[in-house]
Amino acid sequence: MLNEHPCTVNLVNNANEIIKAFSCHPRSQGSAFGWAAATMKKKYSESIKSLISNEEWHFNASHASAKQLEDFRIEDMAVTMKELAPDLWLVLDILLMGTRMSLPEPLSTDHDHIMSVPEDSEPEPEGTVRESTNDPSETIGNVNKNLARREALCTIKKVVMISIMMQSRNPKCNALESVFGIFLHSTSTPQKVINALSHMGISISVSAIHAAIHSLSLETYENLRAMGQTCLVGYAYDNFDIDFKTAVPTIEKIGDTLTHLTSGTLIMLEHGVTQEDLKCSDELWAKSTINPTQTSIQLERTCRDLLNLHPEPAVPPSGLTRRQRYQSWKFRADLYTHGPAYFQQFLPRLGLPEEIDQIPVVKMRYAPARSMDVNESTHAGNITAITNLLGQGGVGDPQALTEKEKGTQWLRKTVSVLQYVVLFFGDLATFERVMGVLQRRSIEGTPWRRFQFVIFVMGLFHLKMAAADAIWRIFLEPKKAREDATSLMAFVALHRPRETAKIGSAPGFRRMHEVIAHEGIVLRLDAWVTEVQRQFGVNKCSTLEEFAATSPSEEAIKDLSDRLAESYVAGGQEATDIFALRTQAPVAQRDQQRENILLMHKYFFLYEELSFAMNQGDIGRVETLFPPWITIFRGTGKHKYASHMSKFLSDVHFVYPPKLRHAHTFGGSGSNYTQKRVIEESTLIKIYHDCHDNIERNFCLTSLTSLHGKPDMSKSLEVARLYTNMHKPNTHQSGRKTLHSIPDVMDLGKHLVFNSGGMVDDLDERADQAVEEEDLAAGLYDW
Repeated sequence: MLNEHPCTVNLVNNANEIIKAFSCHPRSQGSAFGWAAATMKKKYSESIKSLISNEEWHFNASHASAKQLEDFRIEDMAVTMKELAPDLWLVLDILLMGTRMSLPEPLSTDHDHIMSVPEDSEPEPEGTVRESTNDPSETIGNVNKNLARREALCTIKKVVMISIMMQSRNPKCNALESVFGIFLHSTSTPQKVINALSHMGISISVSAIHAAIHSLSLETYENLRAMGQTCLVGYAYDNFDIDFKTAVPTIEKIGDTLTHLTSGTLIMLEHGVTQEDLKCSDELWAKSTINPTQTSIQLERTCRDLLNLHPEPAVPPSGLTRRQRYQSWKFRADLYTHGPAYFQQFLPRLGLPEEIDQIPVVKMRYAPARSMDVNESTHAGNITAITNLLGQGGVGDPQALTEKEKGTQWLRKTVSVLQYVVLFFGDLATFERVMGVLQRRSIEGTPWRRFQFVIFVMGLFHLKMAAADAIWRIFLEPKKAREDATSLMAFVALHRPRETAKIGSAPGFRRMHEVIAHEGIVLRLDAWVTEVQRQFGVNKCSTLEEFAATSPSEEAIKDLSDRLAESYVAGGQEATDIFALRTQAPVAQRDQQRENILLMHKYFFLYEELSFAMNQGDIGRVETLFPPWITIFRGTGKHKYASHMSKFLSDVHFVYPPKLRHAHTFGGSGSNYTQKRVIEESTLIKIYHDCHDNIERNFCLTSLTSLHGKPDMSKSLEVARLYTNMHKPNTHQSGRKTLHSIPDVMDLGKHLVFNSGGMVDDLDERADQAVEEEDLAAGLYDW
């Protein structure tokens, strides 16, 4: 046989040398290279053909589905390309990178490493000079980070290049182009740019993008109905405004391009809530105070009834109340976090304050609803918003549908919701308007027309905004309250000298939230200094650094923090009773500025505790804070908030059946961008988010976030320390006067609530405040 002939075997064994010789000889060089090029062209073409046959990468824009986008991962695409076309992958690798150092292949089977880049591996600007280091591990680490970034960028370039080849051979093979096109659309990329990228083969066309968006929108409608018809969802809605600069002026709205819309979300009720828990609509209507047929007299609950919802447990050995135990914990937390380095060793063992009624953590299931061309600042707008959201959820009253509505695709299979209650989430302004709707509709003859099924759940974030505004009214709104050296404005001027005018007039929630957090830390650290000096003497321990040098034990620190909670916060004991200090103590012995500081500690702690409880999901602790904040709101003239909070919590605990109370508490919480397109695409927010995550992760778009890191406060705290050492806000100085005595608004509010029955005329106040993106981020900070 010729295959086994010695000459054949010799030729085969020396094929590399023979081919090399042909490629080097001047007379055979052209033929050798021509043969090699033709052979590799055929091989690369076959590789592209094998990749095209993968049906997972075929994306039909007119039949796009959310599952296709969710399942598509560029990391998996890279792995498959490398497996099916290794030669093509290698040649692109050489063309892009040449000869360079490579990282060893990880042993993990998880494909995420293919394009993963360390978070801190951003390229350094040109001209950056790094300090020399003698640590070999640091040098190796930096080299590996740079190599990892180069590998990741090379990989995505190869994926893009091969995808362009695949899409050029078969237009249906456009998975990457489709995801990238939707990503461009969601970032408001100009149409001209999308067209240019489409012609390059990197994105699908604008018309294909619009077809995909329309298909995805239709699919989300079915998903919303599937969720809504379980009758185990809550509905949240709020208004938002869009300024369409290209809108054509009309006689009715000359030059007015601002459009008022309403967004909504369907939220699944978790923690074991069942339909039976919500099947109490008739029971609640029978005892409702707005039911015109009701004959029995219902006992009206007041704020006094809310005081014992979560009774204090047995008094611990420290003798502190639950509120004081939180204050003691907060004093220690600030010392461990912002004090000298010695105290940081205790931070891991600090733990959290006791839980009162903690909501178990579960993954929240939700779906954005279709935005509505509704202005929810009116009663009629809220009626439309509620019925529209229920329609999107596929529930309502089938008997109330007109013949035309029964023939509509989305309404003909409506599930009756009349036996159940439906939870609606919103701010206090929405709560007020919904209550107005229920009162106006109470005379209607059917449960559907009188909205008998509506149960409103108050959103807590607006409550937190109202609390911050109340503190501003107490300490910053009066101009005389800003004059003392120990006033809140004096501390603000240390850290924000250019913002004093803004903070004194209209600071907004984020600024006020940060002021309370930062200046609260300053005052609490100064309280530590004051107490240490009192107990150990100024000559022995005049600073926290000197206190740390004594190596105090954790038990000793806790005893000191308990003392701080008792003696440095208004109302902690008889010595800090503001009423007694101001009415019974001799004038010559009074320190009026420290009296103001005692109140500042008190209200700052109430705000910090509210913020902490909300972030931790301790709904029991939040409810214990309702009575004090109700009295504060009464005392500062925020009567609508006080009234609505009292009614809300009274209904939850004294009106709703136990099962509904559980569901209520634990259930949840020129341009082509026209109003029509905004409404259609509003349900696609989660899909857009998935596309952004895919692109940002694989294209190495790191450091893209609106959530700021925790600030370095060391220098600011040092400046504040020097200031407090001079003015001693926490130290009693007999005879020290103030230009403005801060009123104890909680005491005033208690008088209005408990003695006057809360019958105070509502002032002209806004129950709603605009929530900005930075406000939501501010609520997540834990200073």
